[in-house]
Amino acid sequence: MKKKSEVFNLFVIIPVLVIVLFLIGFLFAPNNPMESNLLTRFQKPSTTYLFGTDQLGRCIFSRILYGGWTTLGIVLGGSMIVFSLGTIIGMATSRAVMKGNTLIDGFINAVTAIPPIAYLIVFIGAWGSGAKTTLFALTVSYILRYIKLVRTRTDMEMGKAYVMCAVASGASKLRILMIHILPNLIAEMIRFLCLSCADMILAITAFSFIGLGLGDNVVDWGSMILDARGALVLHPIMILYPIGAVILSTLCFNILGRRLT
Repeated sequence: MKKKSEVFNLFVIIPVLVIVLFLIGFLFAPNNPMESNLLTRFQKPSTTYLFGTDQLGRCIFSRILYGGWTTLGIVLGGSMIVFSLGTIIGMATSRAVMKGNTLIDGFINAVTAIPPIAYLIVFIGAWGSGAKTTLFALTVSYILRYIKLVRTRTDMEMGKAYVMCAVASGASKLRILMIHILPNLIAEMIRFLCLSCADMILAITAFSFIGLGLGDNVVDWGSMILDARGALVLHPIMILYPIGAVILSTLCFNILGRRLT
């Protein structure tokens, strides 16, 4: 039993540490990620450039760290908005609070049938690419799914014995929702948010790779993969660093989503 607990803790602590390092690593970046120097282009890994340099002489290691801050900053910022607003709206619009909300059911079912990637395409087409547009599009697409999850789970919990006992004891709806039901939804919420974070990272990377990402003056992993594609034949290792960062970060969120629940 003790060994299982240690393994569980290990599978939680390591992913959390990796995510935190990606998030704050830019503070310890050894070089300016935007500073180019054609005299140092395609340098091999060294003490000055841990991962070498790209085709413009920029430090790949520093760009990986800044890319982590950019990508995970958007992802975690969007997740916090989804969690805070989605929980309030989801519980407030559940059948336990609002009766006869068939119209809300139909609307949420309709909008959640649209894949998140479609929201990105629509918003980028309307407002152009950029960090704010990406954050808004991802937040809108995932908060709708999160609201649906919270509403459904709240309605399911309302029919259970412990809630009925709370109702019989005279507890208010707000107390029942916040004290009795919400703690039983936390595990499902964490799972959804962690898996959504992994999907958001892939979406941001994919759109940056096709040139519809966060902008020319912003460092992110997708744009690094795009830049490295031009030197793929002569310097294939360049593309492995940002791809590795994407794989590692998404893997960490997936592990957390499964272990914490």
